[in-house]
Amino acid sequence: MDPQSLKTQYATSANLAARIALHQRFSTNSYGLQRWVFDQFDLSAGKRVLEIACGAGSLWRENLDRIPADLDLVLSDFSIAMVETTRKVLPDARFAVYALPTVPFADASFDLVIANHMLYHVDDRQRGLAEIRRVLRRGGALFAATNGADHLRELKELMLAFGIDAHDVSLSFTLENAEEQLRGVFDDIRREEYVDSLLVTEPDALLRYVASVSARGAEVVEARGEEMRTWIDERTRDGAFYVRKSTGSLIARSG
Repeated sequence: MDPQSLKTQYATSANLAARIALHQRFSTNSYGLQRWVFDQFDLSAGKRVLEIACGAGSLWRENLDRIPADLDLVLSDFSIAMVETTRKVLPDARFAVYALPTVPFADASFDLVIANHMLYHVDDRQRGLAEIRRVLRRGGALFAATNGADHLRELKELMLAFGIDAHDVSLSFTLENAEEQLRGVFDDIRREEYVDSLLVTEPDALLRYVASVSARGAEVVEARGEEMRTWIDERTRDGAFYVRKSTGSLIARSG
């Protein structure tokens, strides 16, 4: 996705919210992704944490009961709208507006940097990773959630069947190829996988997702929604449309 499309896509939190809703309502893993992600962190009072591309603050919203007291938390995003949305969730955190590969903080500033489902958007990824490594303290860690190559395959097939570009930018940084990219910057890398899928019982939920992806997606859903519902119905089994998911994380530590 080009930079202008990216800015348009995330000008408000509405498109992201539509996609999150599909996962929240129809995921088969009852232990939510954001809870699982939080489990991977080693957080304690006094630690300094930076999240890059915090989005609408879902990670923190779904773990408010688990945030340690006196955690030194800095949340950032290139979208002012996203920052303002997240500020309502965590008014006591500090906030910054910028985009990778820039990280406007001093060397060795953080114990943990979180970059979830966003590194595939960064064109100069190696420079961005080097900047993350620079701001990590010795022994600190980068936590990066991302998708596998097969993530949402059936949903992408729906989009392609109706001439909608699936915008699969995540292929540039997947569970399968991310470790090799990280090894150019970090010493110790571990991969974890989150097992899940979607069983979608409401075709309109899939259409809302498609409409949220791009202006083209919204136009096609508006013009050909009934055809798309028929396509979904023909592939629905036992009352649900199955969508595979491939999601997980890379944890990379500085030496």
